[in-house]
Amino acid sequence: MRYLEDRVSTVESGIAEIRDDVSAVRAGQAAMELKLNRVVADVGDLRAGQIEIRDLLARVVARLEGTAS
Repeated sequence: MRYLEDRVSTVESGIAEIRDDVSAVRAGQAAMELKLNRVVADVGDLRAGQIEIRDLLARVVARLEGTAS
C-alpha cells in the first residue's frame, strides 16, 4: 500500500504544479491582452495623426500651387 500512497502523492503534486502553471499562464495572457489593447489604441492614434498630417500637407501644397500661378 505504501507504493500506491507514494504514487497518489506524486500525482497530486503533479496536479498542483499544473494548476500553478495554468494560473501563471492565465495571468500572463491577461497582461498580454492589456498590452495588445494599448497597442491597438496607439495604432489608432497614429492613423489619426497620419490623416491629419496628410490633410495639412495637402492644404500647404494647394496654397503653394495657388501662389505659383
